Amino acid sequence: MGLYSFRHDRIVSKKQQPTLLITPPFSSVGNPVEQEEFGGIPCEYCHGNGWYLGMEEDSRDSIRIECPLCKGYKKLKATVTINWSADESK
Repeated sequence: MGLYSFRHDRIVSKKQQPTLLITPPFSSVGNPVEQEEFGGIPCEYCHGNGWYLGMEEDSRDSIRIECPLCKGYKKLKATVTINWSADESK
């Protein structure tokens, strides 16, 4: 029993040049690291459904296939990591 899928892999995020108003840490020594999580972002791959339509290879029946990106949860979480280091450019 095989499946046909109508979905194609694509890039989910786009690189943008945002304006960040952040202050470097003053108490840490070395290269401190910060992380921030942003959750509740609707999945673009399945359009927030948690699934997409596929087709049974043998019977040609339409079936729901669990989204491989959000794993059926309909939403995604982004983790942003900031690594502080010396700016050695002149």
